[in-house]
Amino acid sequence: MKRKTSILGTLTARTFRRSKSRNLVAILAILLTTMMFTTLFTLSQSMGQNMTEMYLRQAGTTAHTSTKSILDAEIEKIVSHPDVVSWGKSILVGTVENQALAGRQVEIRFASDSYAEACFATPTTGRLPQRADEIALDTQVLHRLGISPALGQTVTLSWRPDLSSSASISNTFTLCGFWEGNESVYASMAWVSEDFALSACGGAEGPAEGQILGTRNLCLTFADADGIEEKTAQILADCGLTGKVEFTTNLAYSAETQQMIFAENIPMYVGMALVFLAGYLIIFNVFQISVASEIAFYGQLKTLGATKRQIRRIIFGQGNRLSLIGIPLGLVLGYLLGHQLVPILIATQDFTPTVSVHPLIFVGSALFAYLTVIISCLLPARLAGKVSPVEALRYTDAAPGSRKKEKKGRRGASLAAMAWANLWRNKKRTFLVLCSLTLGLVLMSFFYAKNASFDVEKYLLDLSVADFQLDDATNQSADGYDPNSQTIQQSLLDQLNRLGTVEATGRLYAQEVSLPVSQKAAENLSTYYTQDRLDEFASYDPMFPTWKASFDQAVAGATLPHTVYGADGLILEAAASGDYLLDGTYDPEAFATGNYVLAIGPAAEAQSGGLPTYAVGEEIQIEGRTFTVMAILSPLQPMVAGTTPAFDLPLVLQADVFTQLFPQNHLRKFYFNVADESLDAVSALLTDYQQTQAIGMNITSRQTMIDQYEAQTRSSSVMGYAISVVIALVGVLNFVNSMVTAIVSRKREFAMIQSVGMTKRQLRTMLTLEGLSYAGITLLLSYLLSAVVVGVLVRAMTADGFYTFQFTLFPLLLCSPILLVFAWLIPVLCFRNLEKQSIVERLRAID
Repeated sequence: MKRKTSILGTLTARTFRRSKSRNLVAILAILLTTMMFTTLFTLSQSMGQNMTEMYLRQAGTTAHTSTKSILDAEIEKIVSHPDVVSWGKSILVGTVENQALAGRQVEIRFASDSYAEACFATPTTGRLPQRADEIALDTQVLHRLGISPALGQTVTLSWRPDLSSSASISNTFTLCGFWEGNESVYASMAWVSEDFALSACGGAEGPAEGQILGTRNLCLTFADADGIEEKTAQILADCGLTGKVEFTTNLAYSAETQQMIFAENIPMYVGMALVFLAGYLIIFNVFQISVASEIAFYGQLKTLGATKRQIRRIIFGQGNRLSLIGIPLGLVLGYLLGHQLVPILIATQDFTPTVSVHPLIFVGSALFAYLTVIISCLLPARLAGKVSPVEALRYTDAAPGSRKKEKKGRRGASLAAMAWANLWRNKKRTFLVLCSLTLGLVLMSFFYAKNASFDVEKYLLDLSVADFQLDDATNQSADGYDPNSQTIQQSLLDQLNRLGTVEATGRLYAQEVSLPVSQKAAENLSTYYTQDRLDEFASYDPMFPTWKASFDQAVAGATLPHTVYGADGLILEAAASGDYLLDGTYDPEAFATGNYVLAIGPAAEAQSGGLPTYAVGEEIQIEGRTFTVMAILSPLQPMVAGTTPAFDLPLVLQADVFTQLFPQNHLRKFYFNVADESLDAVSALLTDYQQTQAIGMNITSRQTMIDQYEAQTRSSSVMGYAISVVIALVGVLNFVNSMVTAIVSRKREFAMIQSVGMTKRQLRTMLTLEGLSYAGITLLLSYLLSAVVVGVLVRAMTADGFYTFQFTLFPLLLCSPILLVFAWLIPVLCFRNLEKQSIVERLRAID
């Protein structure tokens, strides 16, 4: 047994050393396959990890569950439960009301170390407060307050201990710690000491009715994220607190969020499947060619007594040796490539993406790559094990079981006819090559046409109507928009005008006005919102109870708050454009007279029951002046985005008419276009103004939104094209394999036909025509199928939304000459290698 093993090892080593060129190609194939697996594993793990962190940051905590209000005695019971792995406690003092922080909610709180850590708000410089006069803040809050982030700085904050009173108090603190801010969370934290929090609430264990001062919060983390709600319910039951304390599960751990994360990774999983297919075909190609070229050698081994199993062991032994070299190199290169791609594919401004180092990346990639090698060796090993010496001498490239057909012609066989006949000697392989090449090209055409049909103007219209949009600092304020805020000052508008590059502008004002709901509007509301629609609304909107209370009042014709906008220029033109006109007709000249108003309905098409707002032709009294409803508009986000009542019936007036009715109001939003050459200069001017005079002002840039969209969709676009390229690469490799195998296995046949008169030039021409036949059929199928796919499927997919269909086959036009060059080059190179042996040597050769 030892002697047999030794002989097999010697044969394996010698055949391995003899096939140097085969080894180089095989190692490269295994390296590339492993590298592709490792890169995709790295991207998949990193995207899942970073997306989870993104959702956790948006939730504001890494804890599994938390409660909004709880007593100290209840906290002691819960945290002593054995299922609780870690917990954090916080005491809410109040919200900051400094004018510089308008539009950004900042909560004054005491937090335990674990609570602050769970909130991504642990000081990276300094520490949490320990004394009553210390505070810790994030850099964004410090920036808005005009304070440089340095320990020992003096910070003065205003807040109201009594929400029912307009009186606020100020406290001065010393900065003892700070960290990088996070705009994605609902609020920033101003950490104070426990002594300050207890002193502020007078030692009370909870807030008074209608107040927030003294509210205790508790967050819990378990051993894992499975069954969070069940674990929480069990803890409350064990502590006797069921029905007394309510916990909220972190949405980042919900099944819906995990499904979204999984969906984002689907392109990676598809890519892995394709890599497996591509790797299998690459490595299979190499071993099949190797076995085909050495088929006589394996036949001789069978004559000398080698069994099928021993021959398979020789081939698998070669695969193992190649894997030991290629797989480790592929793991290293793949991880380095993944490390570079993660920041490109994961677009976020909230935190720096991290590259996962999970062991699964390396273990999984190595196992998948090795499995690919083993599976790729199966068929070649089976072929080598079954061959006999006689069959080895007769081996040709024709498919098993194929019969030779006698063909007659008056003028004899032409080179083109011979090439065409050779193409179909192995129909299965030819069909596979054609399908692989065609599928890759068709997919590439599909992804390109779909991306080319995306209309950035349609996409931006729903997000931005101008090159720049300026929002007042209080536009998104939790306390509501303040029309007296002066974030967008006239001095800024004067600076913009002095640049001389402003091409168009638009103004937006807003005022909340209490108006009685007309009988017609009440009827429209009750007709539109059927019980099914109300139930659907309640299923996804947490504000539904508040909205429903106002809705019931509106149906009864009560007086309710209405948001009245004043608009002109860019924003009015966009809001009243055809895409957003639901009912009526918008006449710009008539509207400019100041006798009309536009009503804003829902983001839906008109139905038989009408729209849930005022009807066209109705008269509405605003500030003692009568206006006629000219048209109903769908809500345009650049206009309506911001703090509004839960239930709202928005109305739009001409801007000059609005300023006559509300002369004290200041701009809520300002929109303007500039010449392309001045985009950078205007952006710099706005940034400087924001940082020095209006820290809370929000700047929306059209170009920035385009860049963000491209960053957000880069992952799917890259993976889409990668899938196409991988499949096309499989086709090219199959083509190469087909030509090489055909020529190697038919070298004796070629020697015979050359010996009876065929010249080298004729043989080279015949082989070249074979390759061009592959390319010609592939291109014909690709153009026909791509025309159908793009003209039908892409057209249907881009009929709605932010698309304008464009018929294009640009990838095919680009790839056609490349494919033709490959189809000519591969046969020529193979023929040159064939020419190295004379006709006599090929006729006498046994392998």
